[in-house]
Amino acid sequence: MNVALPILDDRIAPCFEASSIFKIVKIEKDLVESEKTVECSGAKGFHRVRLVRVHDIDILICNGIKGFYFDLLQSMGVTVIADACGSVEEVLRGFLRGDLSRKDPQVSREAPTHHYKLPELIDWAKDYFSANGYRVKDGPGLDSFLVDLVAEMKCPKCGKDIRVAICCGVHTYSTEQEIQEFNFCAKSGYNSRVFIYPGDEKTVHQCRAFGIQLLDPSEEFISAAKIRTEIPVLTLPVEGHPNLNKRESQSNKKTK
Repeated sequence: MNVALPILDDRIAPCFEASSIFKIVKIEKDLVESEKTVECSGAKGFHRVRLVRVHDIDILICNGIKGFYFDLLQSMGVTVIADACGSVEEVLRGFLRGDLSRKDPQVSREAPTHHYKLPELIDWAKDYFSANGYRVKDGPGLDSFLVDLVAEMKCPKCGKDIRVAICCGVHTYSTEQEIQEFNFCAKSGYNSRVFIYPGDEKTVHQCRAFGIQLLDPSEEFISAAKIRTEIPVLTLPVEGHPNLNKRESQSNKKTK
């Protein structure tokens, strides 16, 4: 099995999402077979989660960890042993002896503000984008794990490809953190990004700040959102297609 430990000066680092150095240990038959040190930096905890994925980590042993990353790693099949402290050697010995407990750390989680489940939103998004002429496929996974779906079509004006990254916003309880991570992992390779989530004021504001289109799955929103644009569903400007979805702002200029 492969075990990862975020470290700071040969001790377990106090915070998983801020640690810049990880020790990765391969264990066979309760013995350390090999170990290596890997440097990691990046936007908050995103690159650390990617490191865990890339190195096929089975168990993460850490001290502090936010609920967002704990939930995300658990959903990826990684066992998280939190609240561990001390030197790396001491913690490893404790792990090999079976002294470390595998429990949910004491993390704060926001109460969910909706009743939707992830499979339900994914099915809804597939149907909605397909009905509007898109080819919809599953997201790429790996370091872009928050991209649940990718919707594609030929631009009706120029014929160039349009790729839309879709995140169904119920992976964790922290919607704010989820939008930030989605913004980071879908920054390149897509012409547009869509976040599927009930349109409360806070979520609307944050999506707007990142240039992400919020799509509310409620029937009331969908019936009110049937705005005629050059590209179906998308109401924000589309990257790589600068003259599209700007009709409203241009007409406003003419009337002033």
